[in-house]
Amino acid sequence: MTYKTLELIEDGEIATVVMNRPEKRNAMSNLMKSELRAVAEVLDTRSSLACVLLTGKGTVFSAGNDISEVSFTKKIRIEEARRLVRLGADMCDAWERLRALTIAVVNGPAIGGGTSLAVACDFRILRQGAYFYAPEVELGLTYSWNTLPRLGDLVGPARAKLMGALSRKISANLALEWGLCEEVSEDPMTVALRMACEIKGKPRIAQQMVKESVNRYFQSPNTAYLEQDQILLSLLSDETQDLHERQRSRITN
Repeated sequence: MTYKTLELIEDGEIATVVMNRPEKRNAMSNLMKSELRAVAEVLDTRSSLACVLLTGKGTVFSAGNDISEVSFTKKIRIEEARRLVRLGADMCDAWERLRALTIAVVNGPAIGGGTSLAVACDFRILRQGAYFYAPEVELGLTYSWNTLPRLGDLVGPARAKLMGALSRKISANLALEWGLCEEVSEDPMTVALRMACEIKGKPRIAQQMVKESVNRYFQSPNTAYLEQDQILLSLLSDETQDLHERQRSRITN
């Protein structure tokens, strides 16, 4: 299978997925979200796979949702609007459900949906200077894709609110202190590949059973689709449309 927005590199029992829109800072278009879901589902069928690495091309992990596509001002059927706003939640769910262990190699800023995708993975290795940042509230939206429960499971409720409600940027070193990543390095891919080899050296099925058991125990209820309906309603408000238009203008200029 070929992808327009991704690169898939396979090396035996280790696969690497690269988000490949560096000219857009790896912003997630609807096509990229669909392809990220599709590649996770394809890789999940390969029982021999030990580990999947996920990273971004260039100096940014992902700038998050492609804001140029987040607009429902034109006439659009409600069924299609709901399908489109759920692409990101479906994508993150597919990555979380992958049986193989997953490592987000956060080579640069992970913004909004970039943070969402990273915390849907099992582990995160950050480049020094990378950061997590969720600006959704500043755009008049809740932080969605079921990210807040995942963040709360990792760092606790108060810190999840600092990230989601106050839109605090979380540096690589602070992420390590909070337990939001496993290591910070100037060469995160080398560290991630070393961890992938460690993963590969362990019995596969037992390893996957541990992942499933831990996820079942710690996962909070999935709020993703309620959030997406809230997003859809928010996008129709004048205030949110004005905030998005200002952000688009800043990006364009």
